[in-house]
Amino acid sequence: MLTATQRFRVEWAHCDPAGIIFNPNYYIWMDSGTHALLQAAGYDLIGNTHGDELFRGCPLVSSNMEFKRPLYFGDITLLTSRVQKFGNTSFVVAHEFTCGDDPKPVATGSEVRVWGYSDPDQPRRLVARPAPDGAREMLSVEKTVDVTV
Repeated sequence: MLTATQRFRVEWAHCDPAGIIFNPNYYIWMDSGTHALLQAAGYDLIGNTHGDELFRGCPLVSSNMEFKRPLYFGDITLLTSRVQKFGNTSFVVAHEFTCGDDPKPVATGSEVRVWGYSDPDQPRRLVARPAPDGAREMLSVEKTVDVTV
């Protein structure tokens, strides 16, 4: 599967007063990892949401995290994101955070997302539909892309 990597520096704003990362930041970074993965695959999420009046993106259905050890102010973490599994209308993205030269993860998590569309009869209601043409193939390519900016 396609793998997207990106590095984040733990800034003071990510931390509690003791300089330890505030764990909800991992969820923000996982969201970033999923969007970076789609972009690295060549799937234009922004363009597709603007170009299809019913497509609403890939809403999050569920997520989880397991924290193994904390990150601290100044640490640089590497986030690795890849699709773990495809369903009919959903996909699971696995995320792993490492720090420095230690290959053991500091945290792991996953997200279940769907291909979300507005119901034409009830525009405020979202419905899940099968992946758009080519999306699975784009995300199944065997390569790693560093998307760090």
